[in-house]
Amino acid sequence: MKALYYYCTGESHLATGKPCQDCAYAESTAHYSMAIVSDGHGGERYFRSQFGSSFLVKITKEALKVFASASEEGQIPLSGKAFTQFGVGDSSFESGNRVIHDRLMWLFSSIINQWNQAIAEHARTNELSQWEQEHVSEEYKQEFLTKRNNPDATFEKTYGCTLMAYLQTPHYWIAFQLGDGKLVTMHEENGAIVFKQPVPWDDRCFLNKTTSICDSDALHEFRYCYQGDGQFPIAAFLGSDGIDDSYGDGEYLNNFYANLFKQIVKSGQEEAWRVLKKSLPQISKVGSKDDMSVACVYDDSNQRHDFHQVVSYQKHNLMNKKEQVHLRITELIAKVEKLSSGNLSDNGPSVEYQYALKDLDKAHKLKDRIRKQMKELDGELERFENSCKRMKPSRSVDHHKTMSSLRKK
Repeated sequence: MKALYYYCTGESHLATGKPCQDCAYAESTAHYSMAIVSDGHGGERYFRSQFGSSFLVKITKEALKVFASASEEGQIPLSGKAFTQFGVGDSSFESGNRVIHDRLMWLFSSIINQWNQAIAEHARTNELSQWEQEHVSEEYKQEFLTKRNNPDATFEKTYGCTLMAYLQTPHYWIAFQLGDGKLVTMHEENGAIVFKQPVPWDDRCFLNKTTSICDSDALHEFRYCYQGDGQFPIAAFLGSDGIDDSYGDGEYLNNFYANLFKQIVKSGQEEAWRVLKKSLPQISKVGSKDDMSVACVYDDSNQRHDFHQVVSYQKHNLMNKKEQVHLRITELIAKVEKLSSGNLSDNGPSVEYQYALKDLDKAHKLKDRIRKQMKELDGELERFENSCKRMKPSRSVDHHKTMSSLRKK
């Protein structure tokens, strides 16, 4: 397994001088692999959420290490468990899963408590910055300053953020989430690539609304899933909502991660990181304008095979699009022929005829683009195979090397 992550300031924050409120982390060792993303809230009340997300990622990282160690010692009976989900509002458990649920709730509770301690210490030891003095409303500044003098006060709203995390060991994987953003896993099933969002969704995360670690009942807003029966994803991708607000929640988002995986296989981990560093700000600029975070862990043991499978997945999607466009063209041709045989001197049929011609032209152009994309995939696969053939056998590499040298500065 290997790991990769990057996060950057969004276009809208660059325009206003607002700090990046996202934070991400990923690492892989011989004992575990993990990926974490936290997205600080953008509202004015949450004016220190960039610190909240940073604290939350660091705390979650250490908590997952403890969890992995405990499970390795047999304290958490995840080995052998079939895929299991738990969403907001769920209350029943299959036999034997109660212990796992309790340990996960203990994990989430520990993360929340440590986060509250960290932000309270930061709030009481750090005065308002120049940026905060100039940009935060008097209402929220005064609320913050008043709380600093109260030893029992809490600061969740000031530092509010979301959280998602993925942990994999040789025996199981778990994923959990509080708030929005998308956690996407890539699997091979029945000889084909399949993308999934395994953590149950929370319908309260809608548009600019989300659940959060700053909620009064944050512990019971965590959703999770796990699997310990030997079935592992090829890769797990975590992205803040700046990513899915740019790509949507389906094929385009999956294709973004498919291309990232191909980039890793083609050019290596470091070059893929550089591509992320260059592309994420551009995606923010033309897309959501939000901060952008990506963290992933991936299996690097069979990459040549996996690359072929990902290309086949993309070609299959293009073939489906091509068939749909072909049907659309057939329908439009019939419509144009029918309209042209009638009286086009009347405004109604004439306008409808012109629109049908324009739609037909657009459909033909889309078909040409799909054909071009399929040709590009064929060329990409050919170049990849040629590069594999040119590679000489090399010494074994450390597959557990982390990306510490490539962390965002």
